[in-house]
Parts: sequence; structure tokens; C-alpha cells
Amino acid sequence: MKKYVFKPYSPIFPELFQKEKNRIAPHLQHVFAIEHVGSTAVPGLGGKGIIDLAIAVKKEDLETASQELQTLGYEFRPTFSTPDRLYFIHELPDPEEDKRRYHVHLTYPESSDWKGLISFRDYLRTHPETVQEYAELKKQAALEADQKGDLYRKIKEPIFKKIDGLIHEP
Repeated sequence: MKKYVFKPYSPIFPELFQKEKNRIAPHLQHVFAIEHVGSTAVPGLGGKGIIDLAIAVKKEDLETASQELQTLGYEFRPTFSTPDRLYFIHELPDPEEDKRRYHVHLTYPESSDWKGLISFRDYLRTHPETVQEYAELKKQAALEADQKGDLYRKIKEPIFKKIDGLIHEP
């Protein structure tokens, strides 16, 4: 199965997010928020079709929440984590595909990771012209990267810098 692909946006993405949020929320203690982020959180964007969940807990509750997520079947990926964000993956049965991948970005509300995930998503939701530009770049990256993750991310990097600059302009 190819990881770096471009699939059109599906209207079932918000429903899949909500279903997974409802499944995991009762098992997590002290959650501030569970937000839908990433490409599937932006209507019309398209991408790999991965459902990304950003979960904010108190910084001191990160380890407890990590253990709770692992009990629910999420696999902790330390290589893709940062000092302020723990990263997890899980695959679940899916109505459109055999299985769909879910990513959890576990962090705390004051972290730059949390703020970045939310502000990037919110910017795209309100700027359809940038959504189109990003979609084209994602298609190009999927074609040119030849399943090399580092190259895929490098091709997309200019749009992240552009949007970050627009979000933080005075």
C-alpha cells in the first residue's frame, strides 16, 4: 500500500473524526479539547485520507493520556514525536476503504504544536484559494516523492512557510 498518495476529499471525513472522538473521549482523563486537524479537516482539500486528531491535555497529564491511547489500540511513535507533542497511529475498518489510518497528536493547549495545528487548519478553512494551491502542491508531492517521506514533506514545505507567515503577519 502506497503511503504518499493524493485522494480527493470525502464528505465522510467529519463523520469518521466524530466517531473516533466519541470512541476515545470517555477513556481520556482531563481532556481540554479533541480537534479534527490535517487535510481531512478542510473541506475540499484532499490528500492521503488520514484522519488526524489533535488532543490537548494538561502538560503533566501527557504520560497518562499516552497510556490511555495505547490501551485503545494507538501505537506510540517516538520517532515522529517532539518534546511537546506525542504522536500515535492506528488503523480502523472503514466504509470507503478496507482500513483507514488515524493519527493522534497529543499535546497541551499552550504548546506551539497545538497552536500551529489549529491555526493552520483554521486558516485553510477560511481561504479557499490557498486550499486549491495546497491541493496542487500535495498532488505534485505525491507524484514526485516516489514514496520517500522526507522528499514528500520537502516539496510541501513552501506552503507551510507561506501560511505560517500569513498567520503571523502584523
